[in-house]
Amino acid sequence: MKILFTHRYFWPDSPPYAAMLIALARAFAAAGHDVRVFAGMPSYRQGDANPVAAAETLDGIAVRRCRVLAGEKRHIVLRLLNVLLYCGGLFWHILRTRPDVVTASTFPPVIAGWTASLAARLAGARFVYHMQDVHPEVSAYSGGGMGRGLAYRLFRALDSQTMKRASAIVVLSDDMANTVRARGLKIVPVTVINNFSLTARNQAEQAPPPELVKPQGRRRAIFAGNLGRFQNLPALAEGIALLFADHPDLELLFLGDGEALDGLKARWGDHPQVRFGPFLPFAQAKVLIRDADAGLVSLAPDIYNVSFPSKVQTYVELGLPILALVEPHSALAREITTRGLGEVPASSAPQDIAAALSRLLTTPDRAEALRAYTAETATLEAAFARWQTCLHALPARR
Repeated sequence: MKILFTHRYFWPDSPPYAAMLIALARAFAAAGHDVRVFAGMPSYRQGDANPVAAAETLDGIAVRRCRVLAGEKRHIVLRLLNVLLYCGGLFWHILRTRPDVVTASTFPPVIAGWTASLAARLAGARFVYHMQDVHPEVSAYSGGGMGRGLAYRLFRALDSQTMKRASAIVVLSDDMANTVRARGLKIVPVTVINNFSLTARNQAEQAPPPELVKPQGRRRAIFAGNLGRFQNLPALAEGIALLFADHPDLELLFLGDGEALDGLKARWGDHPQVRFGPFLPFAQAKVLIRDADAGLVSLAPDIYNVSFPSKVQTYVELGLPILALVEPHSALAREITTRGLGEVPASSAPQDIAAALSRLLTTPDRAEALRAYTAETATLEAAFARWQTCLHALPARR
């Protein structure tokens, strides 16, 4: 089977999906498939732009990268131009190479999937829509520009066209599957395959900055990843802070950057039990995560319907119990509580968050539950088996 995996970012770029995609591509190549990748040149962060070839063969995978403009994070016009450059290159690459199967994720939101699905239809290929988020609904919940008025209706219509063209739709949770089905479209059945852990098994650990290493005698709750606007981090911090007076050994570490960082620093930057660390390569960040005592997951109200935090799988494989600030009736909350992976606050009230973290830090060792869950759902092997089943069940090529 000739499989073309596509995404704006691919190794050696640093987003989690870039690392996950190369692992999945390698697994399919090792299974005997003709695997190709189309992506943009590395551009996610300053320092990521190590010279790489526009075309190369990597572990038996034919990789093609299109040029994009530097500095897009500083200007919306550059971001829009890069969307056009990437999606235009993606469209023609699919038509030129005519794969059997094309995959696309949800970045750039809506447009990447729409472009890939249209090109796949014209090339007679089967299209797999790998939805890391459900757009534009995620913008409606988080207050983004795609979630209002005409923009919302336009992007939802385009995304619905993508779903109708798909030979398979893959989401990360039952809640996301319910949101997709709620559109009322005549589409293929929705498959749930969660992301696997990105503990970079083939990458040697690197020592993190010494000032971020957990001091002896401290207990640490860590939030590692994007400090974004729909993580509900101010509420999370307020709840954890209620424990500081009675637990002087407890500290809260925010590791990463994002839109919420400035507000968090303004509120907590001078507190001796709250620390901030920059974005780190995963080879360094995993050391800090593994040495913590609680892994924090937090979502703004209703976001569980349209997204699933990938850090859950990473925390679990590194043996870290989870405190998840999410609606107790969500699939994520049920998974955490029924599998013994951690605690979920009864509400987003500070006292409920504090009570949940207190339970997490005083309950018996959860190591066995975390190991069992890792083996069943959080590894590449477990996810690959589900992906193989999904792709083998695709209908015949048009």
